[in-house]
Amino acid sequence: MTIDIRLLGPEQHAEFVQPLLTAFGLPVDNERINHSQRVEELTHRFAAYEGDSVTGCAGTFSFDMTTPGSIAPVAGLTLVGVMPTHRRRGIMTALVRRHLDEARTEGKAFSALWASEAAIYQRFGYGLGSIGCAASIERHHTTFWPELPRIGRVRIVTEAEALDLFPGIHDRARPGQPGMLSRSTSWWEHRRLVDFEKSGPPLQRAVLEIDGQPEAYALYRNQHRWESTFIPTGNLQVIEAIGTSSLSTRLLWRYLFDIDLSQRIEAFHLPPDHPLLYALTEPRRLRLTQYDGLWVRILDIPRAFSARSFASHDTVIFDVSDPVYTANTGRFRLDGAAGLCTRTERAATLKLDIATLSTAWMGAATFRRLADAGRVEQLQEGAIDRADALFHSSRAPWCPETF
Repeated sequence: MTIDIRLLGPEQHAEFVQPLLTAFGLPVDNERINHSQRVEELTHRFAAYEGDSVTGCAGTFSFDMTTPGSIAPVAGLTLVGVMPTHRRRGIMTALVRRHLDEARTEGKAFSALWASEAAIYQRFGYGLGSIGCAASIERHHTTFWPELPRIGRVRIVTEAEALDLFPGIHDRARPGQPGMLSRSTSWWEHRRLVDFEKSGPPLQRAVLEIDGQPEAYALYRNQHRWESTFIPTGNLQVIEAIGTSSLSTRLLWRYLFDIDLSQRIEAFHLPPDHPLLYALTEPRRLRLTQYDGLWVRILDIPRAFSARSFASHDTVIFDVSDPVYTANTGRFRLDGAAGLCTRTERAATLKLDIATLSTAWMGAATFRRLADAGRVEQLQEGAIDRADALFHSSRAPWCPETF
């Protein structure tokens, strides 16, 4: 039978997510479904139908994302799943293309996602947009140097208080950190702050205040465990810890490291340039591990380049190949002084595909590193160094939450 791609409304959310739940082996959680259908960022629900049966799904979250030096709208690809009975029939390809086409039509310059299997999305032109890190450190190895000042206080707050306090902290931190996403009140209320884990330790919500002003917050769980001789062996699991400054971030982590009865502190989705690596006397004890985080896909090259800043007034000409959109294939001249990118017939200085350009555009890797990986071809002497100077950003991109 013919597969038909339809746009569904929020009232059909439970039907929409069935292929995802089946593909990932997840139970039906009516509470989670009811919350997720009320998140206003979920603006598009694309469902693949065979007759009256839903065989696949893909959604779009509409965010504003911080880019190097700016903020721009982004289409977040999410909730992608195909029924195992309908694999290898082009359903996922049709759903992803529908997401990309709709985003381009709406004037968005790029799409982003967290990939369950990265190889799938690279064929659609997605490039690695950020690196995430996980840490696991014993509590007795968390000494800071230099020592932190004894300022500020931390309070455990209710979900309602967190909803009032945390968004302002997040919004103050977001403009200076490429990769961070906007969050509506509904996102906080129905996704970030709600505690879906009923059988485990409760979600704790803590705020750090300095001179009476909220400057940082943390979401964490304390997994208490005891040996038979009543020796505590529990872990503290940090879900999110964000501060408005480097000082408030370090003070917040000092609080997390000092929580009693925790022998180990574990954290996920940390940035690769997190200050803890340089703030602790024994940084190796963090046991930092890296993984691919956000993936990004430029949809319109000139528009994407206008959505970030550049660090030099140099000019680079890219020869770009795009397997999906011919409008992105060809030579593009980037003028750093004007911040403009236009098509050109002049000789290119660098050759690369759209996925690699997306990675460099986001600041996830330098052109030099990408060239070392065989992803960039230098066509003019010195072009790689000039491009790296042009695209320089002082912070590594970081997205603190999967979607």
